[in-house]
Amino acid sequence: MWISMQFMMAAILPWTTFAQQYGTCTARNGLSGECINTGMCSANGGISDPANLCPGDNTIQCCTYGTCKNSKGVAGICQPTSTCKGSSDPANLCPGGNHIQCCTVGSTPTGPGPSKPINTMLTGLADILRGVGLNVVEVAGWKTRGHGVMASVKGIIVHHTAGSSTGDYPSLAVVRDGTSSLAGPLSQLGLGRSGTWFVIAAGRCYHAGSTLDDSIYGNSNAIGIEAEGVGLPATDSGHAHWPEVQYQSYVKGVKAL
Repeated sequence: MWISMQFMMAAILPWTTFAQQYGTCTARNGLSGECINTGMCSANGGISDPANLCPGDNTIQCCTYGTCKNSKGVAGICQPTSTCKGSSDPANLCPGGNHIQCCTVGSTPTGPGPSKPINTMLTGLADILRGVGLNVVEVAGWKTRGHGVMASVKGIIVHHTAGSSTGDYPSLAVVRDGTSSLAGPLSQLGLGRSGTWFVIAAGRCYHAGSTLDDSIYGNSNAIGIEAEGVGLPATDSGHAHWPEVQYQSYVKGVKAL
């Protein structure tokens, strides 16, 4: 019996220690995951990212899991507990080992805090950006512009316009009014090459398209920013050669929001 138990432990232990051996990671989809064998990831219902994000050979890849709802019905993401910046629910709601739990952010407040916008127009955008010293242009009518109200604000999606190569923000009219195939506004905010922010709309905008999780990244739940840029030469971060003043303003503005 003792020999049998030793064999069973030897067979099980390597699989349960994969995450501890190879650590955690952040996949290209923006989700936190664990570096484990691709076969184990697939068996657990996860998705492996082959972008060489983990140590080890090619069979060890960044494995991320899907969305979840915690015991209180709050939407979250299945991820390693060590990477959760909110509250992890140990109620066995996620695939994988016990260290993969449903992580929700802001579901267990510890005291009074700023209210979160729900089903409203985001009329404070200009004040937020000015509050950190950024140059802001308020486009006429922005406080009532949008495809209805925002359901919430859970994310920010940053884009580039792929517009003209000259001018500070030549894409303003398109972002505000849309195109023949897609009605504007196409984002709440624009960012010129000079680092100037253009506040275009306070309501829901058509910028996100279909996302990994529309309850977080969709048009109703995420602020959209269209930064002026031609998009060439293409890189994973949008394109090369962002003007430094524009790049620094982008970082500062997103952090403030």
